[in-house]
Amino acid sequence: PQLSLQERLRLKEEKKKQAALLKALETPEEKRARRLAKKEAKERKKREKMGWGEEYMGYTNTDNPFGDNNLLGTFIWSKALEKKGISHLDEKDLKERNKRIQEDNRLELQKVKQLRLEREREKAMREQELEMLQREKEAEHFKTWEEQEDNFHLQQAKLRSKIRIRDGRAKPIDLLAKYISAEDDDLAVEMHEPYTFLNGLTVSDMEDLVEDIQVYMELEQGKNVDFWRDMTIITEDEIAKLRKLEASGKGGAGERRDGVNASVSSDVQSVFKGKTYNQLQVLYQGIENKIRVGGPNLDIGYWESLLQQLKAYMARAR
Repeated sequence: PQLSLQERLRLKEEKKKQAALLKALETPEEKRARRLAKKEAKERKKREKMGWGEEYMGYTNTDNPFGDNNLLGTFIWSKALEKKGISHLDEKDLKERNKRIQEDNRLELQKVKQLRLEREREKAMREQELEMLQREKEAEHFKTWEEQEDNFHLQQAKLRSKIRIRDGRAKPIDLLAKYISAEDDDLAVEMHEPYTFLNGLTVSDMEDLVEDIQVYMELEQGKNVDFWRDMTIITEDEIAKLRKLEASGKGGAGERRDGVNASVSSDVQSVFKGKTYNQLQVLYQGIENKIRVGGPNLDIGYWESLLQQLKAYMARAR
C-alpha cells in the first residue's frame, strides 16, 4: 500500500535520527571509512556526470592511464591557455572543452584496447593454424610410417614364400602370390590356373588360405584386389562343397543337400560352360531377379545354390 505524506515524513525523520545516533556511537575508524565511502560515491557520481563508462570508474587522480593528476578536477593552466589562445574562455567553456578532451582520451584508449584484443585474436588464430599444420604433418608422417611398415611386412611375406617354394614346401598362398606376381620370374614354378592349387586341400587348409588371402589384401592395400576377391569366393565355394560331402556321408538331410548340389553342378557345367564373363554376369542378374520375385512353385534352395556356384564359376572365368 502507498504511504501517506505524513508517514513518509515520519520515516524520513526516524532515519535521520538513526543516522545521527550511529554517527555519535561510531569509532574513529568507522568514521573515516564512512567519509571515504561518501567521498568515493561523490566522485563516482561526478564521473557518471562526465560521461565515463563503467570500466573507467576506478580511475583516480593518482591512478589513470592519462597521467593526469587532476583528472577529477578542473585544472586551469593560465600560461598554457594563453599560449593556445583560449585564455579568454570562461570556466564553463573550459569545463566543456576539458570534457571533450577527456572523451577523446577515452575513445583513444578504447581504440588501443580494441587493437590489443585484435592482436591477441590474430595471435590465437596463428597458433591454432600452426597446431593444425603440426597435426597434419604428424598424421602424414604416421601414414607414411604405416605404409612403410605394411610394405616391410609384405616384402617379408614374399621372401618367406620364395624360400618355401625353393625348398619344395610351398603353401597354397605362396603359389597364388607367385601366380599374380610379375617379379618372381627367377623361381622355376610351373604355372597352372590358380584354382587348381586348391586340389587336395582339406577344409582346414582352405580356411587357413582364406585368412592368408585377407592378410595379403590388407598388405597390398588394394593392389590385385579383384584376383584375391575371386580366389576368396572360389575357396569358400570349395569349403562349402567339402562340408556338404562330409554331411552327405551321415545320411538324411545331408544326402538331399548333396543331391541338390549334384544337380546344380551338372547345370553349371552344361549351361554356363563356354560363356564369356559378361554373359555370365547377365545370367547372374537374371537368377537374382528370379529369386527376388519368387513364386509359390519356385525352388528357392535350388536357385540360391545355383547362384552361389555360378558366383564361383564367374570368379574362375575372370
